[in-house]
Amino acid sequence: MSKIIWITGISGTGKTTLAKFYLKYLKNFIWIDGDKFRDLFLNDLGYTLRDRNNNAKRIINFSKFLYDQNISLIISANLTSEKYKRIIKKKFKNIIHINIEVELSKLIRRDKKSIYNKRKNVVGKDIKIFKNSKLCDFEIINNGSKKELLNHGKKILKEINKI
Repeated sequence: MSKIIWITGISGTGKTTLAKFYLKYLKNFIWIDGDKFRDLFLNDLGYTLRDRNNNAKRIINFSKFLYDQNISLIISANLTSEKYKRIIKKKFKNIIHINIEVELSKLIRRDKKSIYNKRKNVVGKDIKIFKNSKLCDFEIINNGSKKELLNHGKKILKEINKI
């Protein structure tokens, strides 16, 4: 039976770090990274809210295609709209949704890719994100170190192994 681990959070929160961590411990999972997924489509969508919603539809539909073939996935891709967070809960029976939150001031300080200082249409800065922790199974507050993030990840891993 296939499983989905969907990790959401705005840019720089630690989605990729957590996904790579889970790949080490979970067998027979494929990782879909949101940025690399965009590359597969030759970056034909921009970063407006409309484009982000179109990308959400793509990644959800592609994930469902793989899931229906009994392929387990770790997906590290943000979903900016409450609508899509509800859709993944309906489409996938064996899903764990992990949302990572970080204070914006900390993200700006950590901003290795200069996303928050140089780009437009940035979720959390220019595009408001819907926050509702009831829509995720686990919420991680990642205002500390990478080690702290992975410690939270270890605790959640025990729950992942139960589904």
